[in-house]
Amino acid sequence: MSHRLLSVCALVLLGLTGCATTGGMESDRGSIERHVGENRQAAEINTELAAGYMRQGELKVSMEKVRRAIRFDSGYAPAHHVHALLLQRLGEDDKAAKAFAQAVRLDGENSDMANNYGGFLCSQGDYERAQAMFRRAYGDPLYETPEYALVNSGRCYQQAGDQTQALAQFRRAMDEGARQPAALLGLAQALLETGEGREAAEAMRQYESRHRHTPRSLSVAIAIDRAVSDEQALNNHRLILRGRFPDSPEAQAQALEQEGSR
Repeated sequence: MSHRLLSVCALVLLGLTGCATTGGMESDRGSIERHVGENRQAAEINTELAAGYMRQGELKVSMEKVRRAIRFDSGYAPAHHVHALLLQRLGEDDKAAKAFAQAVRLDGENSDMANNYGGFLCSQGDYERAQAMFRRAYGDPLYETPEYALVNSGRCYQQAGDQTQALAQFRRAMDEGARQPAALLGLAQALLETGEGREAAEAMRQYESRHRHTPRSLSVAIAIDRAVSDEQALNNHRLILRGRFPDSPEAQAQALEQEGSR
């Protein structure tokens, strides 16, 4: 065997028992590639199972599956993404931050990951980095649902107290065809906060024509009714809040407020 071939064998630290010929090396490489492919497939399957169990609320089983996925292939970005979402749901924010960062490092062009990471960063009060992630998502011309990132961006601006930027993002989301309740509700609230009461009332009417009320949406509706002095709508929304959601914090706050005004 030549010195050159011996030096190549010495560098292949894979636990192989021999290195007799270059043909054997090719065979070993093929075996390694098949093994890597099998690990990636196992990681994909376990990641899909983990996501499914998480949706069903089976968080312990979901964690087992996602950890198995990462053991099979630590370079598989979707596994770290699901792991991050699961850790966030479990309230383990420090670990979730690391998992999100790893997912984005492995696949910086995945707009879904950027959007979800932005939402996490916003929940932690890291507004600047959150908006950078949202921009990465809705700025991607290949992203099929930029309106979701725009809505999340608007909500994050609201959380940060910047109602003007929030309003701009909600309007962009509507222009992109946003249909989720959060888009219209966010638009209505941003219009109210920027002094556009009549437009806010119109946005709320659109919300009501498409979506069922929640305690939060009724709270926003009541604030809008007060702003535009619509007593009939105000009484109606209060009645719905008390009737449908009597134990909600919003209903209790309204009851205390009405008591105090008497």
